[in-house]
Amino acid sequence: MRIMKVSAAVLAAVFTLSAFPAVAPAESVSEETEFLTGVEGAKDGTKESELSSVSEETFPCYYDDVDVSFDLPVYFVNGVTDLPFMNLYDWTDVMTTVYQEEGYEDYELSIEADGHVVMLTRENDYSMLVDFREKTISFEDYDAFTHIPGENALLDMVTSDFVDEDGNPVLFDRIDRGSFDRYGREIELDLSAYDIPLYWSEEDALYLVPLQTLGDFLLSQPHSINVFFNEEALFLTYGNSFGTKDEGLTDLGELYYSVPAKELSEALAWYSYCELCLAMDQFYGLKEIHDIASFDQIFRETAYREDLCSTNPDIKDGALYDFINYYLDDLHSGFNTESCRTQEIASIGGEGLSSQQDSVTGAIYSDARAAADHEILSYEEVGNTAYITFDNFEMTKYNGAEYYEDLEIDEDPASEELDTVSLILYAHEQITRKDSPIENVVIDLSLNGGGAIDAAAFVCAWYLGEASFSIRSSMTGAVSTGKYRVDTNLDGVFDEADTVSDRNLYCLIGPYSFSCGNLVPNVFRSSGRVTLLGGTSGGGSCSVLPMSTAYGTSFNISSPKRMSYLKNGSYYDIDTGIEPDCYIVKPKNYYDREALTDYINQLF
Repeated sequence: MRIMKVSAAVLAAVFTLSAFPAVAPAESVSEETEFLTGVEGAKDGTKESELSSVSEETFPCYYDDVDVSFDLPVYFVNGVTDLPFMNLYDWTDVMTTVYQEEGYEDYELSIEADGHVVMLTRENDYSMLVDFREKTISFEDYDAFTHIPGENALLDMVTSDFVDEDGNPVLFDRIDRGSFDRYGREIELDLSAYDIPLYWSEEDALYLVPLQTLGDFLLSQPHSINVFFNEEALFLTYGNSFGTKDEGLTDLGELYYSVPAKELSEALAWYSYCELCLAMDQFYGLKEIHDIASFDQIFRETAYREDLCSTNPDIKDGALYDFINYYLDDLHSGFNTESCRTQEIASIGGEGLSSQQDSVTGAIYSDARAAADHEILSYEEVGNTAYITFDNFEMTKYNGAEYYEDLEIDEDPASEELDTVSLILYAHEQITRKDSPIENVVIDLSLNGGGAIDAAAFVCAWYLGEASFSIRSSMTGAVSTGKYRVDTNLDGVFDEADTVSDRNLYCLIGPYSFSCGNLVPNVFRSSGRVTLLGGTSGGGSCSVLPMSTAYGTSFNISSPKRMSYLKNGSYYDIDTGIEPDCYIVKPKNYYDREALTDYINQLF
């Protein structure tokens, strides 16, 4: 393992409690650090910020449930009580709690401080370095530092861990042969370029970093856990666990929104904007494709910067809502819920052009399917052809193989609510039954808008015998390919009896086939063994990343993990979709199963 090393000169330095110069000009940022362009027009960085007071207060911290909580100390600087800071010594306890709550008992995080430098080191020997004088956070390997213990793939998004009591794979297996990683470049976050404040005192073992900064880079990206603070409690939640005011709040949401709406302090209003720019510059996976040099710049170009810097949360949330919908407009990005401080979102409302078109397309194909001469079932056989239709990828039990082993499915699966894996188990049993007439197998993804990548991997492995999923990080440049197989007949053996690769394989796709509904046909195309029918798929290459603002808004963006296909040793992005081998022009012809079966039989 590679270990980050710090020079003795740096570690030997000793300083007293102070705040460091606010903002270096954007031009001073190192050219070697990609995407770090900072925030223009920030505070004058020629003088040191004054620190008049630091206070500590302990709050209950709720871990995605009102019944799961622990006490957590946070710090406030210069009397500002809505902008919490964390001492890095306390933060190590938070990280350990999160990993252990997730079941990763092997996780350890140690801390070493000397002067203005603090190093956090994982049990895998990868480290994170915070330099309080230079105002930087450095990762020799960000992906390895945030990696989940026990996973083989560096960027593996397939998280199912089906093993028996002896640790042997059950139902789902990742194959070492054909799976590989290429580690990414070093990442240095120049906090001074974004006016992110840091405070420290070696004598008091006090190393203060804003809670939101730590949450964004150490919880949001690796775990989809966001941090929230309503001035009465702290919250660690999976994306949006609050529900919505319109459709009903969860118990956790009731607690979060129990505080009155109010204005933000100037310090929080400004910091939340700067942190938003920093996080988006690093994490937005389609930044290059959207021609975004920096988010501070695009906020200026779209005239949202002033509103996003406002102390009025109604205005801030309205600006964020409209920017995401009208300028990002990538279907994976979206506004979830307003801040607890927001009374009414000052938004123009509506959807962006891509979202509008997606809705129109979905309605066209839904109407065409509803008008078919018979009900389109989740599994049906027409002559020598089996059709499996599902509109999303679902996996009911991620870590419970016994659920699928004990599953009993009636002969009519349409009468049951089956997740994707259960439907494939049923389809496999039918297709491979004794004296089966099935020669062709068709997976219909024409109305599949995406879903769980684990379920998508299961489908691909069932179709191909062994299926490869490839991912590239736009943040670090790391790449990873994982190869998978499945035990579809549930006999405890991973072999040729678990696949339908000996049949003629087809996949129906169209402009509504998005995200995993776009990934699966790309995997099929890469294999060279599946014929794609229909129209060009709807695209979508990035996984969804739940985020929060420092003042408490929940939203999603396209993450830096971009699903790709591997060809001739190179990774190619799949965001623009994939063309079929054979076009079907009219949507109604997708669902004329008799005619489609005749057409397929003419293809071989």
